This record gives sequence, C-alpha cells and structure tokens, in this order.
Amino acid sequence: MMKSDVFRKASALVKEKKYAQAADALLRSGTVFSATAGLDGRPQARTAAYAFERDGALYFLTLKSSRAYAELSKTPYTEFCVCDATGSSVFRLSGKACFTEDEQTVGDAALFCPGALEKAGGELRMLIAYFLTGAKGMIEGAGEELGFSLPDPSGVLIGITFKKKAELRDRLSRILQRRESDPPPLERQELALFDGALFVFAAAAKGLFPRMDIMPLERSAVFETYDEREEYTARAASIIGNAVIDKPEDLTWWLDHEKWRGGGFSG
Repeated sequence: MMKSDVFRKASALVKEKKYAQAADALLRSGTVFSATAGLDGRPQARTAAYAFERDGALYFLTLKSSRAYAELSKTPYTEFCVCDATGSSVFRLSGKACFTEDEQTVGDAALFCPGALEKAGGELRMLIAYFLTGAKGMIEGAGEELGFSLPDPSGVLIGITFKKKAELRDRLSRILQRRESDPPPLERQELALFDGALFVFAAAAKGLFPRMDIMPLERSAVFETYDEREEYTARAASIIGNAVIDKPEDLTWWLDHEKWRGGGFSG
C-alpha cells in the first residue's frame, strides 16, 4: 500500500522535476488499477501490471489475448490509480498507450510481472509491453494536490506519425496496388522486410482511414504464416522508428524497394 513516506518522497521528486522517478515510486507502492474505454464505449476498470521505468518511459505488461489490449488497441488512452489503505493518498496517471514487442523489453518486463507471464503460460510471445506518451500525473494527499506532466520518453520506439491527409492515403493505396501487380525484384528475405514495412504504413493509415483497402497487400505479401508477418513487421518498424509522414514524398522515400535491398535499409 502507498505509505505516507512514499507520498512525501514522491512529492519531493516532483519538485526536483524527477517526474518519471516519482511516478515509478508511486506505481510500485501498491496495487495499480487502470481504466480504459471498453469496446462498447463504456468505461472499464481492472488491475494493471506495472513493470519498470526506463529512459523516462513507464512500462506496463499485458496479454495479447486480453480485453485490455483489445480496448487499448481501439482507444489507446488510459488512466492508472494507486492509493493507500485509507484512500487519503492517491496517485493518478493518464496518457496514451504505445505498444512495443521488443523482445528485450518484454522479457525484462516479465521478470517484474511474473503473474502476467504465468497467465501467458510462460510464453513471452503472448505478452506485449506498453508505455505512455503525453503522460500527466496527479498526487493527492494531506489536503494538497500536486500535478505534473511527464516528458515524452526519449530513445524508445513510438512508431510513425501518419498525418490524416487524403493525398497520403491515395499515394499509399497506389503503392499497395503496385506491389500486387508488379512485385519488386528482391530476394525473399528482402521482400519479407519490404512487405513488413508496407504493413507498418498500412496499419498507420488504416487507423486514420478505416475504409482504406489494404487487401492488395493481404493478397500479395510474401509471408507464409502470421508469426512470420509479425516478425518482419516488427523488424521493419524498428528500422523506420519514429518517422513523421506528412507529404506523399515521404512515403515514396521510405517505400522505395531498393532501399530495403540487402536485408536492411540504406537511407
């Protein structure tokens, strides 16, 4: 449970602008509850598995088969709450959930969340980690409130930012159609990585344009299994990183198949 000394120490860290460390201390001090928007639009609340703070990012862990993952995939905003036994000291943390399947991160998180790993049957591939961006914290206790904003974590994979512009959707649609009708002359592993990149951009666009047709890619992608698709999509995402796509030329640059020759990316 959250003890008054934890509350006081965390408040001191906030005043020193050590926001991530303060949030880490408070999240470790008791049972963490999370609130999400349900698939039906109604609020949902449950316990959450907090793992650790690293490079300013606060990492949580969940099962890919969980309802929480489905809800956050649809509406990626959540709020966490920790309080002491009397409810007189409360910490709330809100932000946007950003998922990562980085094997090292998921593995490390599982060490801090053995219950989640047990629910996954000991299979790390069934787990996914996430951290917050745009995070805001509020410490309440002893008749006082202390609010703060956490800087977005640096050095972690947030993913691409795809602007909602019709010309971007149209350019990507043409690239997907060309992939189906005229496969690029790449070796199979090179083509798998290129297709992984296509899926990364298609997923980002689909989130903004739900009616966008990505069937050309579904039909023509080289992947033989879903696991293979996930593997190469994750590899491509790690190469693309936190790219910002706000003009059609950005898509042309990233999805030039020659850049993916050799199983890497020559930018």
